[in-house]
Amino acid sequence: MKKHPWFKEFHDKSFYISFEKEKPMEIIESRYQKIEVFHNDFWGNVLAIDGLIMITEKDEFFYHESIAHPPFFLNKDIRDVIIIGGGDGGTLREVLKHDVEKVYLIEIDKDVVNISKKHFPSTANSFNDERAVILFEDGVEFIEQYDGKADLIIIDSSEPIGPSQVLFEDKFYKLMSSKIKENGIIVSQIGSFLFHEKFVRDFFNKVRDNFKYSALYTGSTPTYPGGVWTYGIFSKSIDILKEKYDNSEISYRYMNEWRFRGSILR
Repeated sequence: MKKHPWFKEFHDKSFYISFEKEKPMEIIESRYQKIEVFHNDFWGNVLAIDGLIMITEKDEFFYHESIAHPPFFLNKDIRDVIIIGGGDGGTLREVLKHDVEKVYLIEIDKDVVNISKKHFPSTANSFNDERAVILFEDGVEFIEQYDGKADLIIIDSSEPIGPSQVLFEDKFYKLMSSKIKENGIIVSQIGSFLFHEKFVRDFFNKVRDNFKYSALYTGSTPTYPGGVWTYGIFSKSIDILKEKYDNSEISYRYMNEWRFRGSILR
């Protein structure tokens, strides 16, 4: 039997998860990061950036539904959306299931989008929607120069290293709070509450002061560290623990309004 190489992602110095690379597909060094795609017989095509798993074909919907749908459970009037990051297109795909008018997707690395179009058609087909505006530029600079007020900003970034580090700073959340409408919402991925508990707590306690209402919630993603991921959700006027909007016409595979309510960390 032919032996295949294995991809290892270390979650701790003494623990890692590993994927057999039955079919190496593409590795590039972009201007910003190392991007790798390989095929695993169980998980399908797998996207890794700088040695960390971003998505797999089999379980990407867990993450993308978890970061995209909860704000729509709280505000039925979301029309203008900004996504920072999200170059694989999955979050954009989920947002476009709602009655939105325009979605800006701001991805600093064009190579992430190009590779996703090539190897992940189930997420990248969202780029063709006429409501989507895809821009390849720095997310912080875009927010600084944005002269409107968005209903929703989603931070769909990679880990807080390299080009994504600035997206986790307090001053960026203070800036974003001035770029959303009074009933606007901000959602961000933060990390694993098991492996990154101190970072999650420190980040949340630091940025929550920029908003009247805030909460942490979790969602399952099997290939992420610990299998459960943590998200922050913030608003200047919407009480996240009390506001409820039933959006049952949307077809969810994982994250619905009931599951979101049950996953809020109190």
